[in-house]
Order: sequence, then C-alpha cells, then structure tokens
Amino acid sequence: MNKDEQIQRLSRASDWRAALIILTSAFAEDGRVWQYVNLDREEIAFRKILDDGTFSSGEKMLLSIAASLFNREHRINLCEVFNRLDEPNTALVLRAIRSFCNEESNRSISPAI
Repeated sequence: MNKDEQIQRLSRASDWRAALIILTSAFAEDGRVWQYVNLDREEIAFRKILDDGTFSSGEKMLLSIAASLFNREHRINLCEVFNRLDEPNTALVLRAIRSFCNEESNRSISPAI
C-alpha cells in the first residue's frame, strides 16, 4: 500500500484525519515531521517532533494542535492558538477541528484550505 492509500485508510478515524489534515497541508514534504510518522505501525511520535528545536513558533503551534487532536493527553489553550496564528493557518486548524468533530466524514484529505 502506498503512502496516499495508507493516509486514506487511516483518515477514517477522527484523530488520524484531523492530525493528517494539518500534517499533509502544512508539512507535506517536511522530513523533520515525516521521519516520526509511521503509517504502517499507525504511530505518530509527536513528542519527538515537538522536541525538535528547528520549527518556528507558528509551526510548533500547528504541530501542537495536531498532537492534541491525535492524543487527548496533549493539551493546548485554544485562546492562545487563535491569537497567534495567521488567517490561513487559523482556517487550517478550524478545518482539522471540524473534521475531528465529524466522525462520519469520509472526505479525502487534500492540502487545499
């Protein structure tokens, strides 16, 4: 199974779908992120990703949001999030949150906002 097929399969679950919306949109070709995403084992090592000190504050915020949608133990302050993100990234986050809340969504993940 290729990467796109694996993403489609995993995106049936709301946690994967929401996290992958952010990862495939904002970090589509970023090796710093994808080296810690194991689609075969169905794992994302967000702690290792977030420990990488090379991300900008905006990138780190997006990754933190993806982590919180993927793993309920990772908590964020939405007020802080929306005060820090620019309009395109705010729209991306809202799209991921809407997708997370919609368990029945079978839409494919596309990078378009």
